Amino acid sequence: MDGQILHTFIPRGTDDGAHGHRAVVVAGVLTALSVVVVGMRMYARLGLMKLMGREDYTIILSLALAICYFGLVCAEVHYGLGQPDKTLSPRQLKLQLKSLWASIPLYNASLGCTKFSILFQYLRIFPEKRFRLVCWTVLGIVALYTTWAVLSGYVNCVPVAKFWDREIPGGCLDFEIVWFFNASMNIATDVALFILPMPLLSRLQLPRTQKIGLMGIFAIGILVVITSILRLQSLREVARATDTSKSNVGAAYWTAAECNVAIICACLPFLRPLISRFFPKLLSTHSYNRYNSTTTRNKTGVSRSRSRPRMELFSQDREFGMCTIDVDVKPGEASPNPASGIEVTTTMMQESSGREDSSQRRLVLGV
Repeated sequence: MDGQILHTFIPRGTDDGAHGHRAVVVAGVLTALSVVVVGMRMYARLGLMKLMGREDYTIILSLALAICYFGLVCAEVHYGLGQPDKTLSPRQLKLQLKSLWASIPLYNASLGCTKFSILFQYLRIFPEKRFRLVCWTVLGIVALYTTWAVLSGYVNCVPVAKFWDREIPGGCLDFEIVWFFNASMNIATDVALFILPMPLLSRLQLPRTQKIGLMGIFAIGILVVITSILRLQSLREVARATDTSKSNVGAAYWTAAECNVAIICACLPFLRPLISRFFPKLLSTHSYNRYNSTTTRNKTGVSRSRSRPRMELFSQDREFGMCTIDVDVKPGEASPNPASGIEVTTTMMQESSGREDSSQRRLVLGV
């Protein structure tokens, strides 16, 4: 019974048809993985931390659009994706091209929402004014070109129906130019999102291994850049080919890969609370506490080490839902209210010649 349902949507066919089915398998596996990772993120955010922010809403919207894109890939395969145009009936070819026409804006919208989610995440955890100004600038650029990509996907041809019916009088934009422009903008903004937090992360007062690990979590987005570059060859093939159905298979699954890899990479930094819950020793903060221990010298010249009492907590800023960990708690002070919005600082005290100097460096850590 399950096999009959499967072959209703993805019918058996020739080797060319099987070639088209690979697009469904690749897109389906990656979409299912995205669903799992986003589900883990929502459990960590809502179930463990009781937090929900705009970066979470936008990633859910991105996942919904990626699922819709996968559904349209299934429709393309059902109508003969991977088979030569000449072996398909006019109705099959027209319905396949309609599915392709509907899927292109969904892909661009999904990528745009993922980038919004990442930028909202940066705005929440990095308070530096210049950095926030750059983030808002990049967000504006992403909003502008995503709007263009979605609109140009729907009205690439005038009249619109000429996209799937080449016999209708009218004209279309050059597919290769439009698709390569959109792809280049995606790659450029992916690189910007990868580079943006690195200078701030490099200045965090953390042990080297923890700093490298934290930078590695944010740097995982380089996978999206690699996927976007690999997708370019498939775009060139389908843009220049006269046989759209047979040449579009690679573009279909590379597009699905780019959407879902972006979603997964955007979710990884949010999984720390979940990993800490089930594997508490994996992300232990003991080394962090040892690193932040302070050394004082008493009047007799004897050195001794001490550590400030620290506690792990999360806080929620009304606007950004800022989550912080390892907050200084001075002796005799009441524990901070988690709902009041906490600014994390590391304080190093040094006593010399009876005078105590202090220096503070802002540390924003955690997600």
